[in-house]
Amino acid sequence: MTQRLLPLTLATGLIAALLAGGSALAQEAMRLKSEITVTGETIRLDQLIEGIGEKGSVAMFRAPQPGHRGTIRADRILDAARELGIRGIETGDVVAVAITRPGRTISRDDMQQAIGRLAAERGALGNLEIILDDHHPARLVDASRGEAIKVAQFNRDVRTGRFEARLTLAGGLDSLEGWTVTGGIVEMREVAVPVGDLDRGDAIQAKDLVMVKRPAAQVGADVVRPLADLIGMVPRRALKAGEMIRSADLAKPILVEKSSLVSVIYATKGLTLTMRGRAQGSGSMGDVVKVQNLQSKKIVEGVITGPAQITIAGPVAPQASLSESALSR
Repeated sequence: MTQRLLPLTLATGLIAALLAGGSALAQEAMRLKSEITVTGETIRLDQLIEGIGEKGSVAMFRAPQPGHRGTIRADRILDAARELGIRGIETGDVVAVAITRPGRTISRDDMQQAIGRLAAERGALGNLEIILDDHHPARLVDASRGEAIKVAQFNRDVRTGRFEARLTLAGGLDSLEGWTVTGGIVEMREVAVPVGDLDRGDAIQAKDLVMVKRPAAQVGADVVRPLADLIGMVPRRALKAGEMIRSADLAKPILVEKSSLVSVIYATKGLTLTMRGRAQGSGSMGDVVKVQNLQSKKIVEGVITGPAQITIAGPVAPQASLSESALSR
């Protein structure tokens, strides 16, 4: 039996075709992606094209700003690939690739705190507040940049409190990533102010007040700052919420009214005696007023020591006539 042989040239051609077909099957198809998320300033072809391999590790496009989105047309991507000798990219129905670049927000508070820490490290004393000028907004940086804010340069006019600071991210290049902010360093004072409006004559309670910070230049010497100095006092006029309270705005509460019945306490070393009397004048805590003995009608002076209470201090009198002598002195 004779075996039919193919011509050598034909056999060689078939083998080459089979090898080429196997290589094509083994090679991954290159497909254009419809959307990607990136970090950094540039976009490589291998981020845009699936299966492109090492040839696509070249940065060809600029990324959107941090926290923004953008698109790159499919024809521009194909043109960039052809410049590198890459063809045969499947685009399907993709007309443009959507690009997302996540961002990290650096707020005004973040910047102010970084400057405040530097001021403290340099020995700044007191309750200081860093206030950026209004035209400095929050700043977006790439989401991959998790470093702390660094103050690269800081200049301050001690006389005016104005400053200029160069900020950057720790480990970053100041010349490329840094930005400059201006503002003022203000010395602050804690002051108690009304939470809401207060009516004239209503005794101030702890719940009526809240502590806030105000620039020291606005807090005059007559402003009553501590909570303890305000509680129990009576406004001489209506006070508005958030308004600083001055000494002239306050009066002590009236604890004893003229012609009212009061408790009269006669106090001496080792002995205290309480009786009833009638106040001859009005007064607040610590005021000296006259009081009349209801039985003898004698009038003496005492110190207001509480609501409807007057205290008289004196030496011990004979036991038999103590109450009478106490109110007839």
